[in-house]
Amino acid sequence: MGTFTLTQKAKSDLKSIAAYTERRWGRHQRRIYARQFDDAFHMLTETPGTGVECGFIKSGYRKFPCSSHTIFYRSVGDTKIEIVRILHKRMNARVRLGGVLRQP
Repeated sequence: MGTFTLTQKAKSDLKSIAAYTERRWGRHQRRIYARQFDDAFHMLTETPGTGVECGFIKSGYRKFPCSSHTIFYRSVGDTKIEIVRILHKRMNARVRLGGVLRQP
């Protein structure tokens, strides 16, 4: 079974998403949405090739949709992925990811 880690930016993204979701739709919806992310992270550790390659941003990075957001991640070794960012689908990924991406 694979594992995942989150960058500081990804952790910050999750906190912001959770706070906004709770303010807008309530605690119950926040919990549902958090579970969707957690399920997606675990699924990606099992099948890291599931996401779409996004070499237009950085070699080795992939993206995977999760509700209104996109999870950006990369494989780290054979059994681990790193969640780089979680961005709303309307956000400009090139701009938002440009400052945190590095060559694997």
